[in-house]
Amino acid sequence: MPTTAPLSKPIKLPERLCAVLLLSSVLTGCSLAPAYQTPALPVPGSWTHAPAAASAASAPTAQTAVEPLSDEETQLLAGLDASAQLPHRVEQALAYNRDLRLAILRVEQARAEYGMSRAARLPTVGLGLQRNRQHLHDEAADERYGQDIAVASVGISDFELDFFGRVRNLSDAARHDYLATRYGALAARKALIVEVARLYLQERLQAGIQLDTQSILDHQNQLLHLLDGQQQAGLVAQDTVDTQRLQVHRAALQAQDARAEHERAVQALSWVSGYQVAPSTQATLDPSVDLGTPAWLVDLPSQRLLQRLDVRQCEEALRAANANIGAARAAFFPSITLSTGAGIASPHLSSLFASGSGAWLFTPQLNLPLFDGGRNQANLDLAHVRQQAAVAQYEKTVQDAFRDIADLLSQRRQALADAATQVELAALTAAQAKRVEQQIAVGAAAQMEQPVAAIRLAESTLQLRSAAYSVSFNRLALYRALSGAPLASSANRVSP
Repeated sequence: MPTTAPLSKPIKLPERLCAVLLLSSVLTGCSLAPAYQTPALPVPGSWTHAPAAASAASAPTAQTAVEPLSDEETQLLAGLDASAQLPHRVEQALAYNRDLRLAILRVEQARAEYGMSRAARLPTVGLGLQRNRQHLHDEAADERYGQDIAVASVGISDFELDFFGRVRNLSDAARHDYLATRYGALAARKALIVEVARLYLQERLQAGIQLDTQSILDHQNQLLHLLDGQQQAGLVAQDTVDTQRLQVHRAALQAQDARAEHERAVQALSWVSGYQVAPSTQATLDPSVDLGTPAWLVDLPSQRLLQRLDVRQCEEALRAANANIGAARAAFFPSITLSTGAGIASPHLSSLFASGSGAWLFTPQLNLPLFDGGRNQANLDLAHVRQQAAVAQYEKTVQDAFRDIADLLSQRRQALADAATQVELAALTAAQAKRVEQQIAVGAAAQMEQPVAAIRLAESTLQLRSAAYSVSFNRLALYRALSGAPLASSANRVSP
């Protein structure tokens, strides 16, 4: 009976190779990513929730460091409101606002990118351990190309010798980008402080307007009650009573609108400060007009515009674009990279650290661009265009800053003139109301004159309040327009 050839035995993997495969499969299953957690909602639990009773989940988490208020900022806020509520609101907003947090995180991102570009100027030293085994079935080829060697070395790999400044210019561009981002974050912080102060003053203004309109409504109702009594006595006509009733309805509508405006102001202030506390009612509502000129508005040379944060940001962006031109020019020249290492080598792991097993590697490489389809030239043209665009953006920012400050100074003169006029009118109205009370007390005037004078006084107070807050709003706008510039008078100011 014919015999069949025995089947070839299956090739078994060596135990060492199996261990390597098992270890590789275990390592590939590992993950160094942090466990995902859904962020807590930074808002109250419901739309109908009162701002003072916001849930704990709505409180901001301190993920980024927030700088405390500077002396300059504290002095500005103290000049706008004597109570401690405004600085407290500003601190809450600085911790709660996500736009500011994003700006700060962009600064940290730019800082990390600058660190990476700066590290590229230094060689990276690494430790390597290799075990190479390669065998061929052909004995002649195996004798020539086969490998069985273990190598342990310390060295650098693909380090570019920056003879033409390409890496240095890229690092400088990253540094200026980082500084530009930093100035942008500072500008965002200043803008947020000004916005919180504006919303706070707006809430105080609307609270005062609500108080004045309610006073007008009360006195209009008092006057209507007196006219009703006189009409019943036959002293006045019904048309006079109906006309006064129309005045009462108009005053009621004004009071209703004032309440709605105050609620919107409260909502806006609560939103920007994180719905953490109820609006403060401890601050005074009496209108006060500051007609004086702050020290930082006494002398305003145009050179102070160069210290604005947005101008500094554009200047750093221009410096970064200028450095990118140097990096684009360096691409036309040869690049030299270097790889080197020193260590030990042996055909067996057991004799790897034996004497006489030293090894070294030195591999310089020169690359000269010959034909790239115009890529380097196009990259250089792009760098030049971006630099010109940065120049135009810088000049436009300076022009806009000059126009903004000029407009605000013109508005300030008008606001001061209006406030001075309203102060005189309020004083005259108050004196007239006082004379009416004296005349009523001695019987020289009718009782009906008292609510009429009170209505005029409340209307005058309302106008004075609006004029006083217009001056404060203008001062805030000027502070933001000069954001970053030294707020000092010419006597102690150092010229930039």
